Amino acid sequence: MARPLRIEYPGAYYHVSTRGNERKAIFRDDRDRERLLELLGRAVKDFHLRLHGYVLMSNHYHLLVETPRGGLSRALRYLNGVYTQAFNRRHRRVGHLFQGRYKAILVDKDAYLLELSRYIHLNPWRVKRSYDPFKYRWSSLQAYVGAAVVPGWLTVKEVLSEFGSRGKRGYRKFIVEGMKDSIQTPWEEVRGQVVIGSEEFVGKVAERHLGGRRERRGEQSRIKEIVAVKPEAVIREIERYYGIKGEELRGRGRHYTEPRYVASYLLRRHCLMGLREIGEQVGLHYSAVGNAVRQLTDRPTGSQAKSLRRMEAKFKNP
Repeated sequence: MARPLRIEYPGAYYHVSTRGNERKAIFRDDRDRERLLELLGRAVKDFHLRLHGYVLMSNHYHLLVETPRGGLSRALRYLNGVYTQAFNRRHRRVGHLFQGRYKAILVDKDAYLLELSRYIHLNPWRVKRSYDPFKYRWSSLQAYVGAAVVPGWLTVKEVLSEFGSRGKRGYRKFIVEGMKDSIQTPWEEVRGQVVIGSEEFVGKVAERHLGGRRERRGEQSRIKEIVAVKPEAVIREIERYYGIKGEELRGRGRHYTEPRYVASYLLRRHCLMGLREIGEQVGLHYSAVGNAVRQLTDRPTGSQAKSLRRMEAKFKNP
């Protein structure tokens, strides 16, 4: 499957994550973690970044990064490359440390910066519910709530400004609220593997990223051109999983309700298709497509949830 494009431009915000090769540890002790933070601080300065949050776990890390001048890929090549060299020298090993290339999700900061900051800071708690995220040393949370000095390469003002005069107290309460099971993570809103934001934001990104191209009649919209998953790939996976053909998917029999509903959800989430377009693919009225997407988003049946888990694994970044 084709990889999602790297969408880079000055002023963009990203959620970046990198995992160890074969999910193995990328930090063996605190000295390794301190080394990565040292390099991260250097990258912020040398590549003119603004870092809004981070967390270092045993086999991966997360960053919330702003690129006032662009250049995310250069900064990440430096960070991961130099860290790998230092790690290999220290531990007398050779070969890749990280699993493929990093993931970088473009973020609609007006809608998701705050939620993604919380998601990053709650990672230790999600891994092990007995962890107190406020006591976890290897994240920026302590700096956010006043329990540690804010390093010069970390920016906390933009997120804290969302809480007005309450500042650090408000953010601490926000984190505690995020530890309730009823609050979903913002990853549920990732669209097309590359962007998290509203349709308006996605449209603006597409216009900026591909604005120099002319659209010809019959050509796919520029929004869809930034998406790695193609509708044909989703339909093929539906056919394979349920053992049916495309014409059967568009049939009206009740036997095909789940395949049509699951296909609707996948086409909407991973291909950014309109409801009418999806309806033509699965044989449903556009209003029924909307109902199907909402139902699978909010309250999927056990069978639907199982099918989605298995099929969506095919559409993740390699």
